[in-house]
Amino acid sequence: MDIHSIIAPVITDKLALEEFIESLGDLAPKIERDIARLKSTPGDREVISSLFRSIHNIKGDAALCKVELAVTIVHPIETVLARFRNDEIAFTGIIAEAVLLALDRLELAAESLLSGRSLDGLHLLDLVQGLEKLSLETASNMDECACELIEAVAGSGPRPKQPP
Repeated sequence: MDIHSIIAPVITDKLALEEFIESLGDLAPKIERDIARLKSTPGDREVISSLFRSIHNIKGDAALCKVELAVTIVHPIETVLARFRNDEIAFTGIIAEAVLLALDRLELAAESLLSGRSLDGLHLLDLVQGLEKLSLETASNMDECACELIEAVAGSGPRPKQPP
């Protein structure tokens, strides 16, 4: 991970950033719908594939537009979704919330970069570190890890249900 690309991202092509933001704006609602659908039907292979493709497309668009911060944020999300797609982990409500939080922070970061606003309050380093940890976590610890990520980035979050 290139920490500099997270804490002090440099945008060399404002037009490319605008194109990325437009693409992100097109894909984000689809991702949100797919996540909502997966919460009610977690085994729907079509929705799983659609969600993975959308995240993969955001990463590809970010790379094409040279928005390294976005690539850094999206890559571990893509890894988590690949693990879900391969039936290595369950897609829980808490993981869904962590993905939605990351998507929200990505949108806020891109808009802030475009307008020259500070990224300090977005906790992007905590976000990326938490996403990377989540992408490597064992299946049994995914919810706890997702909670830690949410708490680190947003200050609070849902707690996983403890077994009886």
